Order: sequence, then C-alpha cells, then structure tokens
Amino acid sequence: MIATVSTGETLGDFIKGNSYFIILAAFLLVLLAITSAQRIHMATGIETLVFEDTQLYQDIEYYRENFQATNFLIFITSDDVLSPRVVEAMQRLDSQIRANPKVENVTGTHTFAAGPGYAGRLTNVADIRKLFSALPEELSRFLVLDRHHAIMTVTLRGDVETYEEPAILEDVKQTIAWVPMPPGTSAQVTGSTALMLEIQKEMMTSLMTMLATAVVLMVIALWLTFSHSKWRLLPLPIVLVGVVYTTGVMGATGVPLTMVSMAVFPILIGLGVEYAIQFQNRMMEELRAGRSPGDAVAMTVKHIGPAVTYSVTTTCLGFASILMTPVPMVYDFGLMCLIGVIACFLTALFLLLSILHFLARHGNIKMIEQKPGIVERVIERIAETTTRHPGVIVIALIAMIAGYVLDPSIGVEIDQSTFAPQDLPSVVLFRSLSNAAGYETADMVIQVKAHDVTGQDAVRWMKDFADYEMSNNPEVLAVSSIATAAQARNNGTFPDTGPALREAIDRIPVAELKTYVDDFRTTGVIRMAVKSLPTEQQISMLRRVQKDLRFLRPPAGVEADLSGDMRVSLTTLGSLTSDRLTMTLGSGLLVFIGLLIIYRGNWVRAAVPVIAVVIVTGLSCIVMILLHMKYTPLSVTLGALTIGIGIDFSILHMERYYEEKARGHAPKDAMRIATGKIGNAIFSSASTVIAGFGALVMSNFSILSNFGVVTIIDFILALCSAFMIMPPLLVTLDTWWSKVRGEARASAA
Repeated sequence: MIATVSTGETLGDFIKGNSYFIILAAFLLVLLAITSAQRIHMATGIETLVFEDTQLYQDIEYYRENFQATNFLIFITSDDVLSPRVVEAMQRLDSQIRANPKVENVTGTHTFAAGPGYAGRLTNVADIRKLFSALPEELSRFLVLDRHHAIMTVTLRGDVETYEEPAILEDVKQTIAWVPMPPGTSAQVTGSTALMLEIQKEMMTSLMTMLATAVVLMVIALWLTFSHSKWRLLPLPIVLVGVVYTTGVMGATGVPLTMVSMAVFPILIGLGVEYAIQFQNRMMEELRAGRSPGDAVAMTVKHIGPAVTYSVTTTCLGFASILMTPVPMVYDFGLMCLIGVIACFLTALFLLLSILHFLARHGNIKMIEQKPGIVERVIERIAETTTRHPGVIVIALIAMIAGYVLDPSIGVEIDQSTFAPQDLPSVVLFRSLSNAAGYETADMVIQVKAHDVTGQDAVRWMKDFADYEMSNNPEVLAVSSIATAAQARNNGTFPDTGPALREAIDRIPVAELKTYVDDFRTTGVIRMAVKSLPTEQQISMLRRVQKDLRFLRPPAGVEADLSGDMRVSLTTLGSLTSDRLTMTLGSGLLVFIGLLIIYRGNWVRAAVPVIAVVIVTGLSCIVMILLHMKYTPLSVTLGALTIGIGIDFSILHMERYYEEKARGHAPKDAMRIATGKIGNAIFSSASTVIAGFGALVMSNFSILSNFGVVTIIDFILALCSAFMIMPPLLVTLDTWWSKVRGEARASAA
C-alpha cells in the first residue's frame, strides 16, 4: 500500500521501469486463477447459515445423519390417482428408480396397494379405495392429496454425498420420461431437495446474466462519463482481470458460490472500474501537462495514489465489519469483497498504469482537451450553494435519526425458496404441490438427549409435550416420536409401566425405530408437521415452542431443544436482526479509526467523510420502508457496504479540497475549485459503481434484484452527500478548527 510521497514515487518508478514484466506476470496469474476457479462449488444448504465448527452445526448434522433422509417427491397428477392403471404405472416407476444403488426406498400409494393380501387385486378400484380409507389419516393424507393428486417419495441412502444428489435427480427425471404413464397422467419431481438443486443450476445462469449485464452497463457508463479519454473503455478489461483473480482465490480457499456471494462480482466490477478511472484520469491529466510517459506514471502514483489507497483502505475497513457475522454466507460475502477490492485495486495500480505507459510510449494515446462540461458546472454550483447554507446538515441528521428509529419495523426474510425466481418451473411445481395439499407443511423437530431416551421418564415426557403442543398450538398438524410409535404397538394406549413400555418398543420395526432414536439410544426426536408460515409468524411460533420447552421442563437427566432447519432459521434470524446494526456501527467505527491513523489524529479529516456517509445509512432505512422491502442475509450488509463504498466519494472530494487549500486558496474557494476539478471524476466513479449494482437489478433472484435497487438508491444518496452534505460540513469544521488551533498557538506564544 502507498503510505508516503516517497513510497509513491518509488512505486511509480518501479511501474514505469518494469511495465513489460508486470503485463506478462498479470497474464500468467490469469491462467493460474482460471485453473483455480474450476474448484468453485455452489451451496444452498445448512453450511451457508451455520459455521461447521459450532455446536449447533454438530447437533444438526447429527440429527441429519441419524434421523433425516434426503428424498425427492414425485408429484402424480391424474383423473383418478387410485385407478389401477395409475397404481401399476407407479409400480413400474418404483422398480426402475430402485435400480439406482443410491436409492434406499420408494413409497407411495402403490406400496400399500401391493401389500400382503392385495397383490392380486390391483384391478379392483373399490378394494384400493377401501384399503386407503383404513389407513391412518396422517399417513393417507401425505400419500393421496385428493382424487387427482398423489405423491411418491424417493428416499436416498444415508451415505449419499451432497455432490451426488444432482446426478441422482437427473436419473429420476430420465426414468420418469422413459416409463409410460396412462393417458391424462403426469409425473414430475419436486420437493425441497429437488427445488434447491434446481435453484443451484439457475444460480449459475443468473450469474452469467449479471456479469454480462454489468459489462454492458459499464461500457455505457464509461462511454458517457469518460468521453475525454481515447481509451475510455480500458478500465473495464483491466478490472475483469481483477475479478478473475478473485474467482481464483475463491477456488483456492474453498469459498462456495451462494445466493449472497453471487453479488460480489458485479460489485467488484463497479468498484474496480472506479479505482481504474481515478488512475487513468490523473494519468491523462499529467500527460496533458506535457510530462513524459514515465514521469506521468510517477506523478500519477505520487498524487492520486494516496487518495485512492485511503479510499481502498476505508472500503476494506467498512467491509471488515461484515466478518463479525455468525452467518457463513454473509461472512464469505464480506471476505470475498475484501479480497476482491484489494485485487482490483492492485490490478488498476500495476496493470492499468503499465499498459497506459506502454501505449503512451508508442504514441497510442491521443490527448483530448478536457473542458468543463455541464456535469462539472452543476456539481460545482450545488457544492457552492450548500457551502453557503450549512443548515442542510441539520436536516440530513434529523432524517438519519428518523431512519434508525423506524429500522426495527423492517421485517426479515430468510426462506431461500422465496429468493429464487418465482417463475422457475421447479418453484411453480412446488407451489402446485402445496396448493393441492391445501397448505404447505414444514418439519419442526425437538431433539431429546438422555442416557437412555427410551426410558420411561423420557418417553412419557415426549408424549406429554407432544400432547400439549397438539392441544395448544394450532400450527401443529401432526406429531410422531417413539412415544407415538410405542402407543401404536400397545392397542392405541400409552404403556403405563416400564416393562410394558419396553415390550411395546421392542415390537417397533427397526427401520421405524431408527427414525425416532439413534443406535446408541442417547438421542431421540419428536417430529412435528406444522403449517409453513411467513418468516415472522414462523419465528413467533418457534419462540413460543421454546417457551413451552422451558415451561414443560424435561425430567432430570433429559435435555430437549429445537433442532433441524427451523432451529437454523431461528438462530439465523436472530443473528441478522441483531447484527445488522452492529455491522453498520462497527463499519463506521473502523473507518473512523482508520482515517484517524491515516491523517495522524486530525479528527476533522477523519470525522467529516464518516458523518457524510453514515447519514446515508439512516436514509437507507427510510428507502426500504418506502419500497416495502425486508432485510435478507444480503441486505443486512447494506450499512457496511454503503459506508465502505460510499465514503470513497467524500474522501476523494476532501483530498482535492486540501490540495487546493495547500495552494493558498481560502476554504470556500478551495471547495469550489476542488469540486470543479474532481467533480466529473467522482461522478464517473459513482456511475460505474452504480452500473455494477445495476446488474444486480437484472437478476431474476429477488434477493439480488431488491438489494440492487436499494444499493443504487443508497449510492446516489452517497454521491449527493459528497456534494451537498460534505462540503458545508468540511468547510465549517475545518474553518472552526483552524481558528481554534490558531488561537491556541497564539496564546501559547
């Protein structure tokens, strides 16, 4: 990093003396990064919400390994799903799907219709209906939704790895396509597992679309706002090299591609082009001043290098607060933003200046006289007006406070299925399944631990707790556990004595017993089928169940707590709710401390840009309320991102102000001149950042498009703050502090 003038001159001399070597090294690193990027994998599971080294993750993994089988659902639609021809077709599907050694079991209406005593009577519709009318309601309801819809369940073996699931899904789809179905009958794969696998495929398509959109928007932004340079599009390919380096690091470090980390690449394109513009703009300025290509490089690094470095440093400090989150996919997003920003900065510094040096030496850079345009004149007039009316600062501060007061009223959404394109065929099919069922269900799991969970006290408590929830919680539709299984083997009554309970448990088939108790009988589960609710209502229900667990405490030696996906949801929502303000405040504090160090204790220079951008974070809350948006695992980073990125505009503006002031101009004149000179460069930089986020708006994933809309508005506000709030704030505080220091020196003398 560039810290002093001498360092900048030395670095500039190095670049101009080694431009060919730098270009060659950059090319070789691109090849290495492309190779490393092949290792990137996609993730949508629990590992994106809970860190693997936490006890919560270990508990949930234990639950999944011992009690939760991965399965696909086959949604059967027909005129009559209990007709013999449909049942026979389901049997054919069953036999073909079972041929895959990774499939553990296949169940459906055909399983019971072909059971003992019914094998030869599939041609009799009345017998099939009679059979299903005799089944328990909670079982028949999940097999046959209504006359026209039924479900087959394909259960995978417990040792199937996550990376094997897509191939198995494709195998099931091919089997369905190959097995003939009766006229008017269709079969389609659905279920949460299949849905997430389809979403992963769509994620890659969406990523390619976003990157292409980002490039197109960047070309337009550079062409319109950087028109004074012949090589106006050069920053874009340079920054794409930095993005390639970032993907290489992702592959090397094992950072997965998630719905959140997908947003990194358009963001980096926007930020990287911003840095490149600053270097190229100053290089053109030095060449227009008549300097040789080598001296122009050295002077560029010397003059603009520190400002851009300070900007990168504060951006990294702003992003660093994201690393405080306990949610892995948010952490990975922050980490890749950090790495990507540094990679794009170094690429702009070394590769861009080396190429510009090469082009200038060979006479391929044509100087275009830059005259003040309408952008500079408008920005200069705005800054000059607000500098004369500092009362605008008070209005902005009041609006910021109002935003933070209203922030708790903004909801939170963590259901990943709602983030996906709602017109995705798998999503539409999943919704059709829910509509056919009359409601969408979810599984709530209570994990019970004891020295022996089959003991009478533990099993009795499971029954009592389940009965309480069924009676008092209207969202609970059905409950099953070892207690219900034992009761079913005891003529429908719960065994009153220990020996009777043990005898009933011994009669439970091993396969069924394993769904409720592990092999060591130290861990058991209570399964509750509950209505699928919106996030806020679901969290309210989970918190009520947690209160019930405290109210109906298990006996001594027995522990019970929520587990499974809903426990993850509760923990994640709690983290996102509490951490979003922590991340924003942490970001502002880190940036302020960093600027204090950079400016050697000059609190005015450290505080002014921070105040200017923190005001925007408060306004952002108002924007989200007006747009009726909720916080997601991505948008909770909004405050940190706004501070980390938006502060660049104010810092670059402030640096030019002090440069003009050092030339002898009065504060107000220095601000007017600085705004006129750097206004277009900042506007161009902001345009490229906004264009990068604009690519997110084009995504068909709502988590990305909504985030893109809010961030674009936020960065427009940050740009306005740099020209409307920062000038009067800086001039007022700088003038006052200079006066205070002058009086102090006078009294000391």
